[in-house]
Amino acid sequence: MEKEKYGCVICGKGVQNANLVSFSKRRIKHIRRPNLHTHHLVVDGQRVKVRLCTTCKRSVRVGERESQAKVSA
Repeated sequence: MEKEKYGCVICGKGVQNANLVSFSKRRIKHIRRPNLHTHHLVVDGQRVKVRLCTTCKRSVRVGERESQAKVSA
């Protein structure tokens, strides 16, 4: 249930199950979630809102800046 709702569209990075271990070695189930942001992409001339992790968002923004630099030059 949680995995479909919380994941990156490009790389597929999603939730991970982990244990929080205290000093006395007691384990508590814990869910690690990726750092997701909503980003607006232009796909086939339409603006689409997608959820991306921060590493994918950074790589997408670099590509957008390069394409804008070519247009303005």
